[in-house]
Amino acid sequence: MKKLVIGIGGVSNGGKTTLTSKLKNVLPNCYSLHQDSYDCYTFHPDSLGKEPGHVQIDPEHGWMMWDELSAVHNDVMLEDVKRWLENPAAFSQSATSTGDSTDVHVLLIEGFLIYNYRPLEKVFDARYSFVLPFEEARRRRLSRTYTPPDSPGFFEGHVWPMYLKYKNELLDLNIQTIDLDGTKPVEENFERVKTDILDMIKHLKDSQI
Repeated sequence: MKKLVIGIGGVSNGGKTTLTSKLKNVLPNCYSLHQDSYDCYTFHPDSLGKEPGHVQIDPEHGWMMWDELSAVHNDVMLEDVKRWLENPAAFSQSATSTGDSTDVHVLLIEGFLIYNYRPLEKVFDARYSFVLPFEEARRRRLSRTYTPPDSPGFFEGHVWPMYLKYKNELLDLNIQTIDLDGTKPVEENFERVKTDILDMIKHLKDSQI
């Protein structure tokens, strides 16, 4: 059984969740995991201040620093990835699954810091990363409602600086990603990534012949 693990990462509100959802609807034998499902608020609301996942408090503004790597239960997410790797057929969400032993199973992992947790970063076969200019990222962030809601200045003071911090960390570690322009139409990015993944699937299938 062949497996592909594809990362969809990058800037907040870049289009990660939308792209992942569209890919899951068309790729055979596909399953998806979302890093947001493992943040301290969603996964374990009473984990504030506790390890291994905890939300730090900004001492100056009193903000809960949701965009820090420590605010996500990455260790739990990694365990779910390992379970998928052991038996991907048991997780498939795709209506086009065939159950054939030559099938290639695809895991889509979506999230803003999926490449910065080193044990997780090592599992990817391809890494995509959405990018946006500051003003467009800010406009999109302010147009959305979050639980808990963003405080005034939270994007400029926390979200964007953390995005730059972790993006530069990847550069320092020479972790290569394929950039996706988040200002382009959704369908354009979708077609590009879908074509890439289908080519990878074909290559793996051909290698079994």
